Amino acid sequence: MKVNRISLTVPKEILEKSDRIAKEKLEDRSTVMRELLNLGLKQYLLQEALKQYTEGKISMGKAAELANVSVWKFLDEMKDRKIPIRYDLDDIKSEIDRIVKNTTH
Repeated sequence: MKVNRISLTVPKEILEKSDRIAKEKLEDRSTVMRELLNLGLKQYLLQEALKQYTEGKISMGKAAELANVSVWKFLDEMKDRKIPIRYDLDDIKSEIDRIVKNTTH
């Protein structure tokens, strides 16, 4: 993974907490900050995908792609958050096509 340098201003509380994590993990501050940013980005992408899916803006497959997770993982996240599955006509047609294709081979 290519790494670029940035300058970042963070509240003292966040810096103190990240330093505590770095000390516990025996890692440097930069490594911990990259990990925390990565976790935050993953969480943001998942939340955004769930939001767009529940609003009917994107399909489940597209939402899983946006969140960078498998459809199964996306379904697990929906279950954990008690979000009902939304099927539209295109989803149903795609699922039928997939089933037919798998049974004819």
